[in-house]
Order: sequence, then structure tokens, then C-alpha cells
Amino acid sequence: MVDIAALRALISVRDHGSIVAAAEALDFTPSAVSQQIKKLERTSRVPMLERVGRTVILTERGRLLAERGQVLLADLEQVESLAAGGTEDLRGSLRLASFSTATAGIVAPLVARLRSTAPDLEVVVIESDPRETVSVIQRGGADLGIVHDWTGLQLDVPGSLERRPLMDDVADVLLHRDHPLAGRDSVSASELLADRWITTLAGTICHEWLMHMFALHGERPDTRYFDGAYGTHVAMVDRGAAVALVPRLGRPVLPESVVAVPVTDPSPRRSVSAVWRASTAENPARRHVEQQLLHVVS
Repeated sequence: MVDIAALRALISVRDHGSIVAAAEALDFTPSAVSQQIKKLERTSRVPMLERVGRTVILTERGRLLAERGQVLLADLEQVESLAAGGTEDLRGSLRLASFSTATAGIVAPLVARLRSTAPDLEVVVIESDPRETVSVIQRGGADLGIVHDWTGLQLDVPGSLERRPLMDDVADVLLHRDHPLAGRDSVSASELLADRWITTLAGTICHEWLMHMFALHGERPDTRYFDGAYGTHVAMVDRGAAVALVPRLGRPVLPESVVAVPVTDPSPRRSVSAVWRASTAENPARRHVEQQLLHVVS
């Protein structure tokens, strides 16, 4: 019989391209992942992996096993969810992946609420960018994710995941109070071309939206500083070193020297959603957390 843990390890290696990356995703050691793969190879008597340069890829047998195995794991998860569907006893653990501002603005009050509505449910929170969250949910590294996409910059959510809209959010430009535009009711993106910007890391959706916003005017912003923490963005604006585009959701309290001004043409808007694997649709813990999410954002 095929070992389920070994099957998960094989699928993770396929998805991440190396044993080390697969181990990190599964929260195992590389040695443990290697042992799981060897277990599959002993069972099937054929190699599962082959090395190509510094990476490993699955052999044809390994690829077929991973494809069929992913379907099997989804079916098994659905059976487990149905088996637990009638219980009102919310126990065990639930892993939730979320981007940072949603963690501050949504997940923090959610966790506080769950302490009274499901005190025996252990919630583990993981910070990740929306694209990584989709991948984490898809491979079973988390049970529920909170993601966002911007108007005109859509997040690709595969058919194996279900999605539920939670709320809309808006980003403002943060300016030092001495900035010439700080007293305005709103500013156009084209009026901010002369400024130096601090932004999130390249490759994140928020960074791509900033590029997209200026690309609509045929321009690129002068990005000098890159940091994933919006608290750092506020500090840079506070010192007059840069301007920043910061969402309202989860935004820290601004110092007196920093002014938030709405942006137009285009307006930076994003849609926040919850995602989960379709195979966990009947999981009582996931359904309960989803219901509590709706209470938090309503």
C-alpha cells in the first residue's frame, strides 16, 4: 500500500523543484523528505526522481504517481470532511495563510472571536503573499487563505479552490505634511511622478499594482526603497524620504507628520477574498472559521 505521507512528499518535490524546498513547505527536514521518497521507490522498485543540474525532477513514473496521488489525496480529504461534518465539537488545528495587512485588520479580531466560539480549535497563522497563499492552499500546507487582487490585476485561482469575497479595500498615498500635495482632497497618479517611492518587494501583487498604476500613464515610478512592512513605509514618509501607497486595511496609526490622500486615475482598489480547497467544503472547522470571518468583515 502506498504511504500517504510519502505521496505528499513526492507531490511537494514536484511542486517546489527540490527536496530542500519541499521540506520547507512541509515543515519537515530534507532528510525526512528523502526517506519518504526512498520509501516510494522501494515499494514501486523504480526511481521517483532524477537530477537535472541543481534541481530534481520527477521521472515519468514519479510524475504519473504524483498526478494520480493528488486526486487521491483530494478524495481522501473530502471523505474525512464528510465523516466529520456532523460534529459540533470543533477541535484540532486549522492553518490559515494571510497577507500582512489582512492579518492585522481581519485575522487578529478573528482569532479573538474564535477564542469564544471555538475555544478548542487551535488556529495557526502563516503570513504569505496572495500568490504564495494560493499555492500553499493548493498543496495542503494550509486549510484556509485570505487573498486579494487589484482592479485590473487579477489573482489566478485554480478550479480546485473555492473563493468567497469578503470585502473591498482602498489604498491611499501617504505624504509628508510638508509635501505640496498633502492638503489636497485627492491626487491623480500622474501628479506623483516626480516623487521617490518606497514599495513592497518586487514580485508581490502590491508592487505590481504600483507599476500598473503608473503604466496606465505610460510612466514608471521612481522606486528607491523596498520593504515588505508597511510600518517601514510610514517611517520613511515620516522622515520625508519617500511617498508610499498603503492600503487602509490593517494600516498602522499615522504620525501627525504623515497625511493619507486618496488617489484617482486610477483609484487603487483591491478585493479581499477567502480561498480553500473544494475538497474541504464540508469540513466543520473550516466552515466555522469562514462564518466567523464574515462576522468580522460585516
